[in-house]
Amino acid sequence: MSAAAFETSFGQFAKLCTEDYLVRYSNKGIYNRALKDISKGVDVKYAWGETSVSCELNDGTVCTLENTLARWKCTCPSDSLCKHVLIAILFYSQQLPSTSTSSTSSSSSSAHEEGELEGSKQQIGGTEERFNWLLSAELSPLIKPFNVSIVEEVLFRLRYPEELEVAQNALLTVCLKLQGAEVSFTEEANPAKALCKIKDRSGELLKLEALLRYRALKGLDDQEALRSKVYKAAFSPDTVRECKELIHAMLRTGLARLPQSYTAQLETLAVAARSGQLPDVERGLRGIQGELELFFNRHVRFSMQVLLDRVTKLYLALELLERETLPAAKKEQLIGAFRSKYYSLPKLRLYGLGAEPWETRSGYRGITYYMYGLDDGQVYTYTDARAVYYEGNDFSFAKHYAGYSPWLASMTMRQFAGEELVFEHIKVNEERRLSSGEGASLTLVARQSINEVNKGKLASDLPALRQAGVEQPALFSDVKERLALIKLARITGNRFDKSSQSLVLEVEDEAGEQLELILPYQADWEKTVKRLEAGYGAASLEQFYAFVRMEGGQAYPISFLQNTKLISLKLDM
Repeated sequence: MSAAAFETSFGQFAKLCTEDYLVRYSNKGIYNRALKDISKGVDVKYAWGETSVSCELNDGTVCTLENTLARWKCTCPSDSLCKHVLIAILFYSQQLPSTSTSSTSSSSSSAHEEGELEGSKQQIGGTEERFNWLLSAELSPLIKPFNVSIVEEVLFRLRYPEELEVAQNALLTVCLKLQGAEVSFTEEANPAKALCKIKDRSGELLKLEALLRYRALKGLDDQEALRSKVYKAAFSPDTVRECKELIHAMLRTGLARLPQSYTAQLETLAVAARSGQLPDVERGLRGIQGELELFFNRHVRFSMQVLLDRVTKLYLALELLERETLPAAKKEQLIGAFRSKYYSLPKLRLYGLGAEPWETRSGYRGITYYMYGLDDGQVYTYTDARAVYYEGNDFSFAKHYAGYSPWLASMTMRQFAGEELVFEHIKVNEERRLSSGEGASLTLVARQSINEVNKGKLASDLPALRQAGVEQPALFSDVKERLALIKLARITGNRFDKSSQSLVLEVEDEAGEQLELILPYQADWEKTVKRLEAGYGAASLEQFYAFVRMEGGQAYPISFLQNTKLISLKLDM
């Protein structure tokens, strides 16, 4: 490029250097000082080269500029964009009409230079063309500057809705309205060098999120490319093979002839799976081990269907893990994780659905709180649990239910279970579990009636519930348990089933369809069972919703909801 062509190119660049553009690259104070010095009569002399211009201010400072702010030099000691660079650009843009005229006339003698001038105008002009790199079909070069943890967190945040505003002038600015943040992209094809007032890791997250949401707005689907960057499945193939062989042996032997020593073999393989970086395989083996222990002990809670589901799901997972053609993202999902990663969400509106206490055979007790996402229609949980197998360790359901929440010191967990909440900067994992870590703020809002809530896919009627039947094992499903909100007219009766040691509540809806709700007996909620048997409290409800968990084709109630009120059955009665 000749000096005349570059002068025209720089003139086009100077026109793009609006106040907003320069302030985003520097700050408002430096911009104002540059204007003030110009108004005091500062003078700038320009020496044009083929790819840059040397700008000498009357105080002796010399700046070397190109037609981009990504590259510049100044003889002053400042490490960041200084007022001298801004003065050189602003002073030239003020003189631009006369400068452009003279430069055009001096270059018109050469046809070759005219071509260069036209090319430079096309290169600098045209906002759409300058930002075409944002919509590049190949995503990999664009996300290369960001590390895996950044990409992983942004991939998670893309699940949630965000309101975008896009403005195009000297910069392409993407405003993430729910987060109250702006990211401005320049003509340089590097999203990591985008302009954002928020710095450090939070700024990097916003830059990548703004890029990907803008691409999604323009109809590009980057999910697969992002997953290939995030998921790198690594595990022990020998452990997978050994697990398959053990399941084969179990199926050949049959349940009736299976020796009790088989549970010890499952325990050994579970330890091997943990060492082989196969957390979900370990959980599957321990699940089968638990069901077999119920079978060998002739326990009433043993279920052949549950055992078959566990064996089927684990075997299919092992079979797929051996396939080289399975994408890394799918393998990562089958492998699972030992510890869940939590990611911060800017805002989350939740509606309390109740709480349920539980105890496992492995020696853990806890309470799980269920909440409905008003914006995305998903169920979120928070679990307060403790290991009680150590001597002296105990977990009182009543004490922890009456304790105060980790987010709002004045709110008890009992209130938390039945309120409408707005979280800001709350951390959530892949299974939509809430973290009690610091940094989140919680606000209580007036709880709306359950009748007014848009319950989405969570709502179900009795015929639909029966039609769904027993849920089949799903290898790539995000949902770990099947939950439903059922609108009921009344409780018509109850009975205690001695064979299963469960209280059975007989309910019906307005159409007369009937359903049995199963409440297994345990000493901790003996009072609840007796009150429901006697017809007190929740037993007399009419026109209400039942929040239930479906297992093996049966409905297990967690809570009853009526208007703005909520009763967690095992904790509130």
